[in-house]
Parts: sequence; C-alpha cells; structure tokens
Amino acid sequence: MSLPMPSTLDVSVRQLPATRIVLFVLTLLVWPHAAAQDQDFLPPDRPPAAARNEGDDKYPFRINAYKSPQRTRFVAVNSSAAAITVSFGLDGSNFDSDKMLPVTFVVNPYSSYDIAQITPATRWEPLRFSLRYSFQPGDAFMPPDGYARYLLPFSKGEPFLVVQSPTSKPGTGTLITHNNDHSRYAFDFGVAEGTLVTAARDGVVVDIVDTFTVGRPDPSLSGKANFVGIMHADRSVAYYVHLSPRGVLVKPGQQVLAGEAIAYSGNTGYSHGPHLHFDVRRAAISDRGEVVQLSVPVDFYRRDGAGERVPLVDGMLIKAP
Repeated sequence: MSLPMPSTLDVSVRQLPATRIVLFVLTLLVWPHAAAQDQDFLPPDRPPAAARNEGDDKYPFRINAYKSPQRTRFVAVNSSAAAITVSFGLDGSNFDSDKMLPVTFVVNPYSSYDIAQITPATRWEPLRFSLRYSFQPGDAFMPPDGYARYLLPFSKGEPFLVVQSPTSKPGTGTLITHNNDHSRYAFDFGVAEGTLVTAARDGVVVDIVDTFTVGRPDPSLSGKANFVGIMHADRSVAYYVHLSPRGVLVKPGQQVLAGEAIAYSGNTGYSHGPHLHFDVRRAAISDRGEVVQLSVPVDFYRRDGAGERVPLVDGMLIKAP
C-alpha cells in the first residue's frame, strides 16, 4: 500500500550550518547535503544512488511528511542498497512529538522507518517548525571490524606506485591532500589509465558514478570523479575513486567478493595524474549531533595464502602480491 503524498505545511526556517534543512511551502523540498571540497578526492558524503548522471541530485533516500487532520507523521524512506544513519530534529513552536527529539537511527537497505509524529500543542494554532537532518551511508552504532583483511585493489602481479599513504608527512616532497577526518587513512596508487581495479574486501555495491569524463588539477572538478562504493559486513564503506568514464563493471545491490573485478582506473575529477584513490569510511555522530563519515585504518594482506601483511610507504613501486 502506497503512502499519501506529502501535504502542505506552514513552517519557519532558520539557518543551520552543515546540516540539511527542509522547507515546507507548497510541497516538500529537500536540499542536498553540502559535500566537502577535498583536493584530489571525491567526497561521497551523500546518500547512495542506484544510478546517477552528471548534475543529477535525485537520491534514493528521503524524508516524507504525511499530514492528517490531527497530526503530521515523518517517515524516512531508503531505496538504496546501503544502510543509512540519520540524525533528525525539529525546531519551532506549537507542536508536541510522540518521540524524544532529536533522534539518531539507522534505516536498513530498501526499507522505511517511522521517525515521529507531531500534533498541535494548541489546537487552533498552526504548526510552525523547521526540520533539520543529516545522514551518511553506514551504521554509526556498529564499530568497524578490527580484524578485517584487505587485498590490494589490483590483479595479482599488477605494478603500482604508492603516491600517498597515511604515513605521508609534510616536507618530504609528497603532495598531501588527505588531511581531514574522512580521508586521513586514504591511499593514492599511481597506475596507468585502464588498469583493472578489484574489490579489496567482500561487500555489496552501494554507489556508482561513471559519467564524468574530465580530469586535471582544477579545484572546480572537486567532487566530479567517477567512483564505486562498496559496503562491508560491518557497514563500513570502501571508495574506489577517479575511475575511467564508463569504466564501472558493477551495479548497485550487487554482491562482490574480494579480488573480483569492479572497474577500470582513470584520471577523472580533481586529479594530478592517473591514479586510484582508495579509502574506507564509517558513519559516526559528531559532537554537534550530525552524522559524518570518519576514515578507517586499513591493512593490506597478500592474496596468495601466505597471510602476510603488505606494508606500504610513499614512493614504493611494487607489484600486487
């Protein structure tokens, strides 16, 4: 049974930095979450998309408001393959809520979640409120698996250069661009365009973009790189970034195994040359109560059964073991 369309509501809005604000005027309007502009890196801090074209801001996650004569009900609808952590709150006047707000919750893949319903505190006065929420793929209540092992994201024997790693330090000649909380443990691997990229760990594809065609060291291209996002069993997400145009080999919702081909490397977006950016993130709650993504440390291991860890430092030229 389908839910009714969102109804018109009378609300006021105040400015809240780094969070979503929804304004109900004639219909329910949702502004996309502002993405961080990080050099040499696609910021995927937005809900996953089943498919997305350049400039398309229609995401398969939304919060709907359903109005009846006595109450208004808020429902989070997740049509993606990823679990999504959401922080939701209301500000305003003349409303009572059946739930304690703000509230943080997880919406499982392809499901919905009843958040809260509000009623007028004074019957003959209109509801006036501003809605604020933030969200990220992942489960902020599930810690990352500290025993997880990752394979290097290339076929066995494929040569690559470690361009940037978590050990990168200023003054060593390395261009350091992974300098914030969601990219601190990221890697940049120098490889030729068209190199086969493989999954570093088992998981489910939750996001893809492969329609961008341009790449160069231009800040205006930040956030315009092709990528694949794969969610693991602990609901952390690995991102494989700067892929070739039309170079993605997998689809959202597809199960992949470690070592399975997922894409071809490229040089799209804000990039200083052909390479693969790789990082793993988890959802977390900031001190301000917003949902953010935090970079997760990663250890790579040999795929030949030896079980040995592969140490990586800047400038190392090796072949995937």
